[in-house]
Amino acid sequence: MVSEPAQGHPGPAAPRRVADWYELFFDLVFVVVVAVAVHLIEVDPAIGTVVVFVLLLFPLWWAWVNLMVTNNLFGDRFRLIGVLVVAAMPGPAAMAVAISGGIDRFAWLYAAGAAWIRILLLVMWLVPRAKEASSISPWRTVAYNLVTAAVWLVSIVVPAPYQYVLWAVAVGGEIGLLAVRSRFSSEVYDRASVSHSLERIGLFVVIVIGEAVYLSVTGLAEHPTVAGSAAALFGFVVCVMIARGFFRWGIPTAEAGLEAAQRAKHYGALRDVVMYLPFLLIVGLTFVAASIGIAVVDAAEPLTLGVRVLLATGVGILHLANAVIGVRLGRRWRRIAVMFVPGGVLPVLACLASGGLAAWATIALVAAALIVLDLVSFALERTAVGLSTPPQPVT
Repeated sequence: MVSEPAQGHPGPAAPRRVADWYELFFDLVFVVVVAVAVHLIEVDPAIGTVVVFVLLLFPLWWAWVNLMVTNNLFGDRFRLIGVLVVAAMPGPAAMAVAISGGIDRFAWLYAAGAAWIRILLLVMWLVPRAKEASSISPWRTVAYNLVTAAVWLVSIVVPAPYQYVLWAVAVGGEIGLLAVRSRFSSEVYDRASVSHSLERIGLFVVIVIGEAVYLSVTGLAEHPTVAGSAAALFGFVVCVMIARGFFRWGIPTAEAGLEAAQRAKHYGALRDVVMYLPFLLIVGLTFVAASIGIAVVDAAEPLTLGVRVLLATGVGILHLANAVIGVRLGRRWRRIAVMFVPGGVLPVLACLASGGLAAWATIALVAAALIVLDLVSFALERTAVGLSTPPQPVT
């Protein structure tokens, strides 16, 4: 797969399909993953903790999205794929336990969980190959899964910090293979179901937003004050507005853009919007969830500068991710800028300019900013003029 679009005539879109029950069951383990990540930041929202969180979360996201894509391609044709998806659950569970217990002590468990997922992914790709339902080179499958699994396993006996380098090599090797043009591009990206991919990503987003709601309720239960109630209420409004923006504006736009990219064989846009850019959404939402949880507990006190920066960064990352997704799917720069600039500025100002206010007031200002942005989006949709030519994904 390369940055330029593949040559040839646009092909038909892949058939629509919905998430399988075992995928929803598998996501339960990522409820725990998100809870562990948010708790890590809640306890210590320092920049070092946040950086460690992002670095440790990406391999988990990468495992999740690879399992999702594999099931997207083969799950409806081979029952064994569903069994293997469920069997993969101990992998991310082990990685979450390692993060919770301290990566310095349980790095071996984190690496073992990652290796287990790669081994099962190897089997998932070899099954359709054995049934002659895939023509993808077995060498590519072995390099992408078995070789990287071996790197993860070797890292178990390598001391820190060199073991972390091996982790980066393992994940980087997989990312590098996705950038290599081969028969893999046509077979995988033409066959992928856009509707299934977006539904799965949407469910992951719901998990993270749900964590923010959970923290609001549990935080208020432990600290039942008027200020805490206000923080929980406005935190709920923040969650509602983010969810509304994602499902009301983001998903329909992304689906139309991805289907157009698939028909035009713009594989780079498909890869980036499905596999890479949603990670930014997850990170931003996690920052917001942790900030709301902290605000509910200490609602009557001003949020520290670090927490306000965390909240501002979270909201900013959400708008940045939306803007980049829009660019990759060929939306007009001017229209993207109309929402990206105020979307980044207003919530950031609400966070950073509220240093002397109580925590609940900061959350209230962010909620108000998101409501204003939603009204602007609605007005733009009502007044938008159709393009003379459809947008083309940037490849």
